[in-house]
Amino acid sequence: MTINDEILKLYRDYNDAMAADDTVALDRLLAPDFTLTHMTGYVQPRAEWLRELRLGTMHYFSSIEDHVEMTATAAGWRVVGQNRVTASIHGSGKYAWPLNTVMVVEQVDGRWQIMSAVVTTY
Repeated sequence: MTINDEILKLYRDYNDAMAADDTVALDRLLAPDFTLTHMTGYVQPRAEWLRELRLGTMHYFSSIEDHVEMTATAAGWRVVGQNRVTASIHGSGKYAWPLNTVMVVEQVDGRWQIMSAVVTTY
């Protein structure tokens, strides 16, 4: 498996785990200091996001990939992906959003992990 394959797999595993509310998989994929910046601009710490997934406050139904680009950086990788995500956030009902995610990926203790994800619509 090439490094590009590894990074693409990490991105896809993240989206699959999110769509399945799989906090065990996300726990493995996310760096300890991971933050998720939502389309509202709210920067959510890792532990808070995982807790909301476990409680069902945030519930994802699906994530369908449209496009992914990966660029090597001095520290790791920058991954930009567009997915159509269906979710219910804080009881808002089930909605679909076209989400653009800009992800920073770096090695932590010899493993590729997601440092941050910034989500906007496209």
